[in-house]
Amino acid sequence: MIVSVPSPPVLLPGLTGAPVAEVEELRAACRKAIGALLATDPVQLTVVGADRPDWGGRPLAVAVAEALIGPERRVRQCLVTPEASPGECQELGAALTGALLVVADGSARRGLKAPGYLDERAAPFDAGLLAALQSGDPAQLLALDAGLAAELMVAGRAPWQVMAGAAQGRRWITETHYVGDPFGVFYPVLTWR
Repeated sequence: MIVSVPSPPVLLPGLTGAPVAEVEELRAACRKAIGALLATDPVQLTVVGADRPDWGGRPLAVAVAEALIGPERRVRQCLVTPEASPGECQELGAALTGALLVVADGSARRGLKAPGYLDERAAPFDAGLLAALQSGDPAQLLALDAGLAAELMVAGRAPWQVMAGAAQGRRWITETHYVGDPFGVFYPVLTWR
């Protein structure tokens, strides 16, 4: 089983102060998906994320994963550089076994207040990304345009392509738990079974 959740720092405890409705909706969707994953009692759980600047001594993807699943759950880490080619990602994913928790964001250029400001290409890219995620077909994720993804600040392109490498050779049944861009960044939450 594979679960994909986003990595906004607002999912970390205490960052928003008072509850924020958009954050609570996203957090609930993430916890529901992860709860279903943990209910399968996986022998091995691997967190797949981008190897980006750390957050309090550990990568942001790992910090978000720990906040959502609890620090007592032991996980392996598979961190991939955002610049890794689709082929490198596929090869890295092919070596993974067991359940995966993929921590990945779509474009960060979906509005005037987005981290990367507005880029008109972001919404169509994310629509294609969502279609690939909902298809359950790893080949569609491997076909994502790495260059365009970089221009649109898609932090999840490499982790999703690692996921595709791990998932290749099978068709998957997908469930979408959340799709939104409350802060100008595209955040999908999905399960592949």
